[in-house]
Amino acid sequence: MPLRYLLRIDWDVVAGIIAALIAMLLSFMGLVSETVGRGIILLLCALLLIRDLRGEAREHRMFDKLDIIKRHIANVAAAKQADVHLVGPKRMRQEFADFAATVYGEVRWFNACCRMFRRQEVFDATLRPFLENPHVTAIHLLCRPTERQAWLADLLPKLQKCDHGDKVRPPLWGDIRTDVSFVLGDVDGDGKDEAVLSIAEEPFSTSAQGPAVPRFLVRVFSHCELIPPLEDMARHAMSDFAPTVDESVADRLTTRP
Repeated sequence: MPLRYLLRIDWDVVAGIIAALIAMLLSFMGLVSETVGRGIILLLCALLLIRDLRGEAREHRMFDKLDIIKRHIANVAAAKQADVHLVGPKRMRQEFADFAATVYGEVRWFNACCRMFRRQEVFDATLRPFLENPHVTAIHLLCRPTERQAWLADLLPKLQKCDHGDKVRPPLWGDIRTDVSFVLGDVDGDGKDEAVLSIAEEPFSTSAQGPAVPRFLVRVFSHCELIPPLEDMARHAMSDFAPTVDESVADRLTTRP
C-alpha cells in the first residue's frame, strides 16, 4: 500500500477501536470484570469524542481564517485590476507612503504646493518618504510662480537640514491653469508610471485654512488611460517651464548650514 494512503488513515481512531475490542475480549474471557471492561470502553469512547470535538473546532477556525484570506485576496485583486483607486482620509498617509517607497528613478511632482510644506508633519508625511527611498534619484517640482516665496522660505530650509535633500531639484516655474496636482513615478522599476493625484476643489479638498488640503487622493495605476495625458503634462512642463532665477539655490541644496 502506498505511503500516502497510510498517512490518510486516522490511526487514533484505529487504536481506540482496537483497545475497545481488546477490553471486550478480556471481559468475555473473564480476565477482567465486566464493570472494568465497560469502563475502559466508555473511557475510550469519551476520549475519541473529545478528540473529534477539538478537531471540529480547529476546522471551524481554519475555515474562518480561509474566508478572511479570500476576502483580502479579492480586495487586493480588485484594487490592482481597477484603473483608479479612490483613497479616503484614513488611508491617505499610508497610501502616499506606500507609493513613495516603491518608486524608482526620477519623480515628477506637477503643480506642487510649496506652502503646504510649512508644517513639518506634512513634509515628513509627503516629501521625506521620497528622500529616504534609496531608489529615487531625483525629484522635480513643477510649480506656479506664486509658490516661489514659499519655496525659498519654507521648503528650501527644510531640505538643507534633511538627509538626501539634494534629491529635490530647484523647481521649474510655469503657468499652470489647473487645480489638479499629481506625483508621477515608475513604480516597482518596471518602466511603467503610476500616479497619486489630488484635486484642489471641493469636495476633494478643503481650503478653509490657507492652502488647499486634500480630503481624498486618487491612485492611478499604470494600465489606466489617464497615465499618458499625465505623462504628457509632466513632459511639457519639464521642457517648457523656466528654472529658478537664483542659480545659488542648487548650491544651497548641497550645502548644509
